[in-house]
Amino acid sequence: MPDDRDSASPTRVQELSESPAADGTEPLVLPLDFSGTCLVPLTPEDGLPADPSTLAALLVAHSFGDAALLLPSATAARRVMLETLRTHHRVAGRPKRRHLLVCAGPEPLPPEFAGDVEVSRVPEDIGAIRAEIGPRTAGILVSPVRLAGGIELLPGAFLAELRESADEYGLALVFDESDGGLGRTGMAFAHEWTGVTPDLMLVGEGAGVPLAALVLTVKVARGLPGSLPQVSPDALVAAAPVIGAALAPGFEARVQSLGWLLEDRLASLRYRRPDLFTGLVGTGLMQGLVCAAPAEDLARRLAAEGLLVRAAGDVLAFLPPLNVGEAQIIAAADRLDEVVAAMEAAPAGSACVVT
Repeated sequence: MPDDRDSASPTRVQELSESPAADGTEPLVLPLDFSGTCLVPLTPEDGLPADPSTLAALLVAHSFGDAALLLPSATAARRVMLETLRTHHRVAGRPKRRHLLVCAGPEPLPPEFAGDVEVSRVPEDIGAIRAEIGPRTAGILVSPVRLAGGIELLPGAFLAELRESADEYGLALVFDESDGGLGRTGMAFAHEWTGVTPDLMLVGEGAGVPLAALVLTVKVARGLPGSLPQVSPDALVAAAPVIGAALAPGFEARVQSLGWLLEDRLASLRYRRPDLFTGLVGTGLMQGLVCAAPAEDLARRLAAEGLLVRAAGDVLAFLPPLNVGEAQIIAAADRLDEVVAAMEAAPAGSACVVT
């Protein structure tokens, strides 16, 4: 017989939607969405005006950049980034420098790179990367944080070695902050935790931000193409309040404080149930439990109890919106504790069994 925990009945949904807040002050809106689908749930009336120059200025003010531009998609941003790098080297008298090295981890290259013979994948090994650098190399692209296979934060020492190599050979260092940017790690952009600064950065799209952006130093910005794809007015209206809220004054301290609360609760559970959880990864409001078995089953059971999380392989990821409250984090952690408490102790690596 199928387990009735795998889907919430109408009665169960009503019970969940009327759950009291952890502090008893007001009902929580359930299900609690900690799946990362929305960075900041706001209405277009909130936050900044939908003006491209205002949003670009905000990105510059919160980053290393001297210039920023908005683009309709991540695909468009990567294409413009590549053209900008090549033009940057051409105007500097280095027209042969067109080759981009991409540290993509286990993920396939984006489709817009796949057919370009002057874009190649390299392993995340500084020796192998330096061996690939030649007179035609234009730059190195890497994501400081990746969510596709769990929660992966690249070591600051590795990013520093990339920066050193880029400086030594006159290359551009490009960070893709699509997963870790806009405040989720407790800094405006994930690479800020490492102290390593790129020459160019990709931001968005996703998690409720229906556009992408490029942030550049003035040196690299000289290579920007004269004609750029335009962002639709609807995308600007939708993105403005999200970007404004994510980069609002005081956001960093707030995300860090709430991130510590979430980390403490997950760490406590991890040490109480080593049969189910083998580690804890992440930072800020980007935390994950490393499970002893694939995380999908536990994610389904949590969803049936009103808590939406993201399962990626053996990582159970908690990615709440940036305007999450302390009561919501406590409620989510309590719900996780309740579901786990109903699980039999199982040997490491075995499937989780619910009694």
